[in-house]
Amino acid sequence: MEPSGLRSYGLFYRDDRDYEEAELEQLAGFIAHRHRGVTSTLQLTQAEIAVLKAIKHGTRLKQIAHDFGVSQGAIKQRLRNARLKLDAATGAQAAIKASEAGLI
Repeated sequence: MEPSGLRSYGLFYRDDRDYEEAELEQLAGFIAHRHRGVTSTLQLTQAEIAVLKAIKHGTRLKQIAHDFGVSQGAIKQRLRNARLKLDAATGAQAAIKASEAGLI
């Protein structure tokens, strides 16, 4: 078990043949990669979470910066950091992933 107490499971099925050892290793690697993605979300800062909440509600970056009293560049950096930690391509995708993980 992970130190965080979290576990990840995957269900893979083939009806044509048994899996080969190399395929099983590849699937285990896939699950491990996805698990690391979930556990890395636990490392989001409060500032990153606040930005993701605002993004989830459809607030524009300029308005978020004004509301938080920081520059738009600071908001972009927080969003970029959150996107990288959540393995998301966009801010909206990061907000969805954070929401699914129960962070926002």
